[in-house]
Amino acid sequence: MDDSKDLKIAYYIVTDIQHIPPVVRLLPYLGGIIITKNPIIYNHLKNKYPDIENPIILVKSHITAQRIIVKKKIRVVIYPGFTTIYRGKSVQIFHGGLSDKNYVESLKILLYDLVLFPGEKTKDKVEKSGYLKYIKNWSIIGYPKFDPLVNNAIKVDPIFNNGKKTILYAPTWISDIKEKDMIKFSKHGESSINIWAIEIVKALSADYNIIIKYHSRLIREKGDIYEQIDDTIKQLGAENNVVTKIDDNILPYMHQADLMISDISTACYEWFHFDKPIVYANPAPGKYFPSNNISDNTYAWQAGDVINNAEEIFKFVSENLKSDSYKEIRNKLFRYTIFQPDGKATERQAQAIINFYKKFEKTPYFWLVFSSWVWGRSRRTATKFVHKYYKWFRKDKLGK
Repeated sequence: MDDSKDLKIAYYIVTDIQHIPPVVRLLPYLGGIIITKNPIIYNHLKNKYPDIENPIILVKSHITAQRIIVKKKIRVVIYPGFTTIYRGKSVQIFHGGLSDKNYVESLKILLYDLVLFPGEKTKDKVEKSGYLKYIKNWSIIGYPKFDPLVNNAIKVDPIFNNGKKTILYAPTWISDIKEKDMIKFSKHGESSINIWAIEIVKALSADYNIIIKYHSRLIREKGDIYEQIDDTIKQLGAENNVVTKIDDNILPYMHQADLMISDISTACYEWFHFDKPIVYANPAPGKYFPSNNISDNTYAWQAGDVINNAEEIFKFVSENLKSDSYKEIRNKLFRYTIFQPDGKATERQAQAIINFYKKFEKTPYFWLVFSSWVWGRSRRTATKFVHKYYKWFRKDKLGK
């Protein structure tokens, strides 16, 4: 894109390595610098993407990041997660944005000058929450992460060559739930890993290959679930057909799997792209159920069987591999969630950012930074008051 030359753009990545791919997708179109205060993200970028020529800057704090933004006269800061540093115009691109979790209904979405949705479902969730009318600039552009798949540009090295079917288990990250909320949730939040990972390995490893793709947001400790999984694999002598992976992109593993087991995750909707069966591992049996309400975190569960006891693991996997009875509803949910998976989502995203950038490219820089800071901090203060109101009087609307 010729009109992308000399754009003063930065990307701010903080939370985990899964926020990296959408940024990497945009670099060839927009250029810019990458800033992070997370050493894990910095090292992952340097090791996995050594060909990136754009500056990658590791900072100690938000304040240091703010100083760099001003020093380099950055006009637009692009965020794949819900973080803001109140310098320059802010663009939310989402690292996923497909999940049934209540992230997109968060009041924090009001802190962005431009919001780019992957599909109708995400936009509808924000609209249903009542926040969309307060977002002046937004657009539906699709899911850039799929572009390499659609354009046959993704390289997949097969993990197994033994002729067995491969099951991908992709649990979401473990979140801490307060004691008072345990009536509704598992104490592990929306992740199934503590309840089902070992049971899945025991039930399936004799007949299938298994790829366990961990969420990148994990903390390993002595004797934790990850060590227990490793021990179980060794005890079963299943090292040749059960592997664990940590990566910033799950799509290469999806590409070579025949069925996926997940819980409450963006990965469920990413899997729908491959048009293969899915089974859900319930992180709170008896408390979570499939729902056709887009505000519920089990909306995707309409597309597959839900494991509530260990005896159902092998049963559901084998049955769904033989007969894909959820194909119609799965594809319907996919079309609603992902706009136009044609391999051009990154181009649409980049062009939307360029068009937005042009609106103020001649604005005096001091005024741009000052007005952005005032606007951002004012909105942040307002969202705190609204959050307290929801917490006290309208818990049904309380976002993340």
